[in-house]
Amino acid sequence: MDILAVKHSKGDFREFWKMTNSLNVRPGLPVSVDGIKDPVEIANLFKNHFAVKSLLEPAVQVLSADVSGQLVGTSFRAKDVSETIRNISRGKSPGHDGLSIEHLQYAGSHISRVLAMFYSLCVSHAYLPAECMRTVVVPVVKNKTGDLTDKSNYRPISLATIIAKVFDGLLNTQLNKYVTLHDNQFGFRPRLSTESAILCLKQTVKYYTDRKTPVYACFLDLSKAFDLVGYELLWDKLKSINLPQELISIFQYWYANQINTVRWAGTMSYPYQLECGVRQGGLTSPTLFNLYINGLIVALSGRHVGCHIDGVCVNNLSYADDMVLLSASVCGLRKLIRTCEEYACGHGLLYNGKKSQFMVFEAGGARCPDTIPQIKLCDVPLERVSQFKYLGHLLTTDLKDHADMERERRALSIRANMIARRFARCSGEVKVALFRAYCTSLYSCSLWADYSKKSYSALRVQYNNAFRAVMGLPRICSASGMFAEARTDCFHATMRKRAASLLRRVRGSPNAVLAMFATRMDCYILRHCSGRHLAVQETCRHY
Repeated sequence: MDILAVKHSKGDFREFWKMTNSLNVRPGLPVSVDGIKDPVEIANLFKNHFAVKSLLEPAVQVLSADVSGQLVGTSFRAKDVSETIRNISRGKSPGHDGLSIEHLQYAGSHISRVLAMFYSLCVSHAYLPAECMRTVVVPVVKNKTGDLTDKSNYRPISLATIIAKVFDGLLNTQLNKYVTLHDNQFGFRPRLSTESAILCLKQTVKYYTDRKTPVYACFLDLSKAFDLVGYELLWDKLKSINLPQELISIFQYWYANQINTVRWAGTMSYPYQLECGVRQGGLTSPTLFNLYINGLIVALSGRHVGCHIDGVCVNNLSYADDMVLLSASVCGLRKLIRTCEEYACGHGLLYNGKKSQFMVFEAGGARCPDTIPQIKLCDVPLERVSQFKYLGHLLTTDLKDHADMERERRALSIRANMIARRFARCSGEVKVALFRAYCTSLYSCSLWADYSKKSYSALRVQYNNAFRAVMGLPRICSASGMFAEARTDCFHATMRKRAASLLRRVRGSPNAVLAMFATRMDCYILRHCSGRHLAVQETCRHY
């Protein structure tokens, strides 16, 4: 704890956070998985679980690509390599060779020139060394409160070599120059976030319910969406956007020859290859998946059914593989679901009807229907719910924010108790830094616009008590005084800053859906954020 205080006082924040993270005690690996106890057998169990079989007709794999006679126009400069190396986050797990991004960042200026020549040759010859294509797959728990002995509660993360990761980053930069995605896709895109998607959903529902029209929303669940991407269809989509052939060829060679091994408790499984799916953890994987699913968003937006506002189609909203369908009628919702089923069937994707659910948002002043016609997905009747957790935000049929505020209040209590328990002996400056990092985020708080004074007050009291618990202060101390002395934002300041941040991002977004809501005067979330923002300006003028 003394070392932490010294690192913080000297401004060595890199070592400060490195040591702080090392103090977070992580649970160990379970003794058995699906009844198997031997580590090697568990690794092979995950190997069989992660090696997904494609639902499409088997196609001939491209083991090598012939680029002879082609004019290769893609090459990389040392400047491009240096920028990619600089943008890759530090502290990530290395691949099988044990090298991390820090090795390249401190290797000197010549490393960028050498790697630029190497990557340019790889693209021109559509070839990668075998060692660059070896990947270590690590099972990561999905739900920490779930059953840790169930293999289905784990998802794969691919750890490539750092040389391959930098190359992947360069390819992603080239890929983004050609990929144009629909504005209804919010996932893995710059200047967009989960808050953007949630705002569009809530405002669309509010627009219809204020006009006495209920909204039928279907939350779709794609099973192993990233793992079921069909390669032949993906290469065709890359050709359709006029991606240079040499880049398509290197993708084909890489995916056809990549060798994976699962690591569990220091042991390795037998190697295996992928028949389908993008690499979980690859830098190009989000872009490739967005391109693969973009056709579905275009098809849904082209249907003249579902919700539309000011000529902008909002009958579907997506964040990566999380999609919600919006319609003012059951008939329209069924047509949208049918479009999704057809696209999934033709692209080797699979919907989980048991996890997919639908909600009926109540019309303002009108009684919500108790019984509605049955809605099916892949011949499975969907369950109707009154509350759904969409992208971590709790939605209710009346669009009230009480439930989500209670969720965040409980999460804040957990984080504050963790800090107070593990860092009780730290200095005051260290505790303030930890409080700012872990307790002031208040996820999706900028979207709260319809809540009671009681809910808001309960969260404010929890915020103040959390700071007291972290700092070891008595409950009778003044809230405003303790925040002023620690030079830390109080609850009201945090809420106003988050609201102003959302307002700025929405008004400056190039996204067509967000731009449409930004120009409307009846957007109740933005109107609420504007009120908070004006309060901040008035406070600044006062002081």
